[in-house]
Amino acid sequence: MKFRIYTFGCKTNQYDSELLRRILINSMEEASDEEIPDVIIVNTCSVTHVAERKARTLIRHLLRTYPTTKIIVTGCYAERDPKSIENLGNLIVVGNKDKERIPNLLSLDSSPRILPEDKSKRIRAFVKIQDGCDDFCSYCIVPYVRGPVRSRKAEEILEEIKTLAELGYPEIVLTGIHIGRFEDNGMRLSDLVRLIYREIPDIRRIRLSSLEPQEVDREIIRLFNEVPNLCPHIHLVAQSGSNKVLRDMKRKYTREEYFSLVEEFRSVRNDMEFTTDIIVGFPTEEEKDFEDTISLIKEVGFIKVHIFPFSPRPGTDAFPLKRIDKKIVKEREERLKEVSLDVAFNRLKNLVGENLEILVERYSNGTAVGLTTTYIRVYSDVSSPISIGSLLKVCINSVEKGKDNVVLKGTSS
Repeated sequence: MKFRIYTFGCKTNQYDSELLRRILINSMEEASDEEIPDVIIVNTCSVTHVAERKARTLIRHLLRTYPTTKIIVTGCYAERDPKSIENLGNLIVVGNKDKERIPNLLSLDSSPRILPEDKSKRIRAFVKIQDGCDDFCSYCIVPYVRGPVRSRKAEEILEEIKTLAELGYPEIVLTGIHIGRFEDNGMRLSDLVRLIYREIPDIRRIRLSSLEPQEVDREIIRLFNEVPNLCPHIHLVAQSGSNKVLRDMKRKYTREEYFSLVEEFRSVRNDMEFTTDIIVGFPTEEEKDFEDTISLIKEVGFIKVHIFPFSPRPGTDAFPLKRIDKKIVKEREERLKEVSLDVAFNRLKNLVGENLEILVERYSNGTAVGLTTTYIRVYSDVSSPISIGSLLKVCINSVEKGKDNVVLKGTSS
């Protein structure tokens, strides 16, 4: 029997899909693109209506293309609105809270194992340490589809990372919905990172996936001074630069507190870089509020901003609010994108002439591509072929602004 998994959404979903893959691979083979799978699992996202629409489109395509294949739909969309998915055709819907039942539905052993992958895939491994959310921001469906905050056992996490290190993964990414809320018998996120650093020296890079400002404490900030292999990059979620909009979103910080956190991080690591999420067109966002968001982006100097137009989610507090005209939202989205690219370009051009280390993700025709510890993508000319997963020193020669991001180019040093 053969299987295939499709995944939408966040790094936590990516981890959940990989866990299912590890279970299924015990008893089945992974189908190639040319093969007809016996089982297809679609792991969906519900954070925006666009994510749900993309999932529906794929599911309809799969039902038409593979009429005899068992199709299982899971994830956040399956948790939020199972009826609408069931109406698409002959398939099985399994919500987030019942994902562990999927192996039983297939009469398989539910014990996962980490596979000795081809070396070309040993680059960056996601490790989920926590799931769930209790914040109930006014625009967000996640607490309803992911459930309350809960953490994995530290011992279990450590064993997983040890196995990944033995298989040769140079970087691990600690992921979850609120990793800043990790707690296991008094052990917090900062304790866990220190433990990984002490116990598993073969991991060359430890990366934190995303942090909420209200969950950052002094111990987390100190980590970046104390743990040498902790990547100096934080995806620090902002959503807006306006205090009024932050309040209406039911976020638990102000723009002033956000700035203060950025300053504290950079006081312990002056090479710290930040990425973030911004929602454009929240129903109460006026032009002044939007300008506050632009000023936040400029003052922090984000190297990447993920921009999301407001997406009304049924059941959330913001759903019944009167929405801003779509043309205005689109204009603000385009303006914010332009500003964000300019800010990133102006910040990264200061790295020209510097020597940076990248983790090689791709190599082709004399060019290696990879990420720095600060999450900057670099294209480097190399004089000879280089292995995927290698660490490479690169002298930066130029910075280039593309349609969606800013990249560095250089030569291996």
